Amino acid sequence: MELAGTDEPQIGSVVDGVIDGEFEGGYLVTMKFGSQVLKGVLYLCAKRPRCQPQETMGTPPSGMPPASQRPAKKKARVTTVVDPQKPKCYKSGYNFFFPELYARLKPEYHGKEMIITKMISPMWGNLYESEKQVYQDKGVKDVERYITEMLEYKSAHEGGASASAAAAIVAQ
Repeated sequence: MELAGTDEPQIGSVVDGVIDGEFEGGYLVTMKFGSQVLKGVLYLCAKRPRCQPQETMGTPPSGMPPASQRPAKKKARVTTVVDPQKPKCYKSGYNFFFPELYARLKPEYHGKEMIITKMISPMWGNLYESEKQVYQDKGVKDVERYITEMLEYKSAHEGGASASAAAAIVAQ
């Protein structure tokens, strides 16, 4: 079915070729048609759910999408052992404001915890400085509590060297 004077492959044309390589999903081939040498991939339809050519040459022949299109693998969490006697970290003023307001709003928005959480941050931003200062003062007192408890914890667990270093930090 070759047309005279045409050097372009046509549908239904018979071509001669060589199999250059084989892989799980098909063959790498080189075909000669007139003066043109064509290189390509022939996929085995029996092993593929759909008998369609791959859209990009970068896609692995096994049908697996390229790494850029696959979901990222989850990294394993590293669990660290925390001493139960170690003092809890201090809280900021916002950390005192949040649970107080959350408890107040929860009866009104029962079952809508996410909405409550999203409402609280703008409310904190709209507080007057005098109102914020009440919570900020609680935060400062909690920092002082944390420093005192850490000094006691370090002196009891590590000796005097760490405690004196922590005391120097407090003095600054």
